[in-house]
Amino acid sequence: MKKIFFETTDKKLQEEIDIKNNFDIVRREINEGRKRAILYFVSSLVSEAYINTMMESFKWASGTKDSFYTMFNGSVSTETDLKLIKNALYNGVSVILYFNQDYAFLVDTRFYPTRAVSEPESEKAVRGSRDGFNESIITNIGLIRRRIKATTFKVEKYEIGRTTKTLVALCYVEDAIDKEVLQKLKDKLNHVDVNSLVMTDRALEENMFKQIKSPYPLVRYTERPDVAAIQIINGKALILVDTSSTAIITPITLVDHSKHVEEYRQTPLVGSFTRFLRSVAIIVSLFLIPLWLCLVTNNEFSNGVNFAVSNESETPILLQVLAATLLIEIFRIAIIHTPSSLVSALSLVAAIILGQVSMDLGLFLPEILLFVAISAICGFATPSYELSLTNKVVSIALVIISSIFGTIGFIIATTILFLYLVQIKVFNLPYLYPLCPFDYRSFKNVFVRESAHKKQNL
Repeated sequence: MKKIFFETTDKKLQEEIDIKNNFDIVRREINEGRKRAILYFVSSLVSEAYINTMMESFKWASGTKDSFYTMFNGSVSTETDLKLIKNALYNGVSVILYFNQDYAFLVDTRFYPTRAVSEPESEKAVRGSRDGFNESIITNIGLIRRRIKATTFKVEKYEIGRTTKTLVALCYVEDAIDKEVLQKLKDKLNHVDVNSLVMTDRALEENMFKQIKSPYPLVRYTERPDVAAIQIINGKALILVDTSSTAIITPITLVDHSKHVEEYRQTPLVGSFTRFLRSVAIIVSLFLIPLWLCLVTNNEFSNGVNFAVSNESETPILLQVLAATLLIEIFRIAIIHTPSSLVSALSLVAAIILGQVSMDLGLFLPEILLFVAISAICGFATPSYELSLTNKVVSIALVIISSIFGTIGFIIATTILFLYLVQIKVFNLPYLYPLCPFDYRSFKNVFVRESAHKKQNL
């Protein structure tokens, strides 16, 4: 029976992984004294040093069974299921088939090609740690383990994607997370049915939260292990996806998207001032242009304050606002796709188009360029990139509605937006908490940051 397992497994592995057409998959026959074995590994996913260490272990083992205890590598296990053996092989684990044994050894020799740990580009801070997540899930887990050493910190592994078999890790502190939320997360991860997770956490989020029509982000992304660690300690769950440099934090509220680690790197007074400015900037990025449009087009709404405009252009104000807003968005998209050496030239072109030249030609009113620029700057001040894009889309919708239906349309649209946000829940957590339901202490912390000795929630 043992000989049959050895020969059958070896034959099926050769057939199914197609060694002849995959030059990075290696099969080696090993004969060390009385020990006979066959070694499989993917050379592009393993460390040569780990392989050498494993081969050195054969010399110390007196027999096949003794190899399990003399193996120098960190993680060693046995497996009989051919499907699991193949999955482990494609994840960088070496597979050893011993002659006259009815199981295979799985030896952890993983070493993924990835960039070095560096400071996150999208969540920079003046003070604090400079390490950030990279595309290796093992490295990312290690960055969190370095910060959370409690025995209640758990990391559960999942393999998702029929083709990609992508590794996904669910991280949480057992005595801090809500048990109902944890169970729902596990059920969702166990029932994710997708062909691939090449788009990593974005594809996983859409499948788990069924976010098709909702523009607002239902999870928070972070590239900082310190932010991830404090969220886990505070009872949140963290989802890491292999090949992604961002982590998913859930469940979250809308307020969670407005917080930044920089607030806790300053004194409480300065941190509170920064948080207040940031919260105001988020509101301004959403409502500034629609409100201004209502004030200049509806005299009854101005409440005695005159907002006269130098209407020297024959182009309607709505078209000017939309054109200026969309041009800034196009420039933002262009900068993302432009090589670093050409960004300065692109910025110069943008300054010319949306500068004095456009006003001299009568394309845009000065007031429109001013308010569109202020709104764009406030959008860049929003910590959450996903929320800033959502606010931009919602603001454009409010501008169109305000222009067509006037002040009443703006009030009705804002009310509908508020009611829509009220009904959103993420794992039974109200999206607008602590505003709805109202919690004075938590609501106060939206604009004022807590002291360091209290429970922090970045």
